[in-house]
Amino acid sequence: MKADKKLDSLFWGGALLWAGLVFGGEAMGILPQVGDASAWSWVFLGAGIYALLLNLISFSSENYTNPSTWDWVWAGIFTIVGIGGFTALPISWPLIIILVGAAILGNALLARN
Repeated sequence: MKADKKLDSLFWGGALLWAGLVFGGEAMGILPQVGDASAWSWVFLGAGIYALLLNLISFSSENYTNPSTWDWVWAGIFTIVGIGGFTALPISWPLIIILVGAAILGNALLARN
C-alpha cells in the first residue's frame, strides 16, 4: 500500500470509528453535553483534530509526501464546524469562507509558473 493511500485509509477508518463511538455514546446517554454541542459537533471536532494530527505526521515524516493546501483546509473546516457547535457564536461559516478564500489566494500567489 502506498504511503499516501495508507494515510487516507488511516483518516477514514479513524474518523468512522470516532463517529461510531460518538453516536454510540449519544445513544447510551453518556455523551458529555457541552454548550449547544450535538453529536455532530463532536464528530466534526474529532475528525478535524485527527486530520490535523495526520497532516502534521505527514509533514514531519520523510515517508509521506507533504500534505497539500487542501488537506490543511479540510482539516480546518472540520475543526471549525466542530468548534462552532460548542459556541453560541455564529462565526463558523464566515471563518470557513475566509479559510477557503485564503487558500485559493495563497495557491494563486505562490504557484510556480
